[in-house]
Amino acid sequence: MQMDMRSGRLSIPGLYNARDLGAMTNADGKALACHRLIRSDALDRLDKDAIGLLASYPVEVIIDLRSEEEAQNHPDTVYSDPRFTYYNIPLLRVNADDINAGIITDTISTSLGHLYIWMLENSRPYFAEVLRTILHEKNKTVLFHCAHGKDRTGLIAAIFYLLCGVERKKIVENYAVSYTYVEKLVAPLIAATPENVHHIYKSDASNMEYLLSYLDEKYDGSIEKYLLTCGLGNKEISELRSILLP
Repeated sequence: MQMDMRSGRLSIPGLYNARDLGAMTNADGKALACHRLIRSDALDRLDKDAIGLLASYPVEVIIDLRSEEEAQNHPDTVYSDPRFTYYNIPLLRVNADDINAGIITDTISTSLGHLYIWMLENSRPYFAEVLRTILHEKNKTVLFHCAHGKDRTGLIAAIFYLLCGVERKKIVENYAVSYTYVEKLVAPLIAATPENVHHIYKSDASNMEYLLSYLDEKYDGSIEKYLLTCGLGNKEISELRSILLP
């Protein structure tokens, strides 16, 4: 399996937005470690050969960030494969497929940036659970994913990049490129919904810029300060950073 060293994108049939977080340097020019954390869209389209490629990378742990309903309706094909340890830890406790769900309806009338801030403030226990699970499995290669690998997945990726001192511009670019990768995947959803809904299937740079501005205003630009409000300790935060900056 090939990884594009510039983008970190993994070539796995059935995945559109699988990327190694290690294909990045921070503001000090330090390269982040590869084969540690992988971000992705859902694993419900993988055949036997694609699952084998994933296992050979080697991905060993899967963290599914989707709601229980999403995970049941579109189960990861790796779920029962003994080569993987699977966790379902929903970051958003509503079915993101349902555009009539309360917070999704609010997002349609505002922006994904507003959703991200809502999640930061209302999903603290779930962020803590995801990050502590990653710490628990820190000696293994962990893949975390949601449906399209841009929103819930994008927030976890942004947290790690902020911890590692990646430049804001790069974090925004890394988020915004998701739509380029998943455009074919979400095209049927866009075709089936009114125009005012289409923006929730994209990854406009303004969404991540809005989130980062909020962190500046509410938490003095410190992701560490935010994570402390989630109940994580300084030692845990340092250990999370060391996953990509050993």
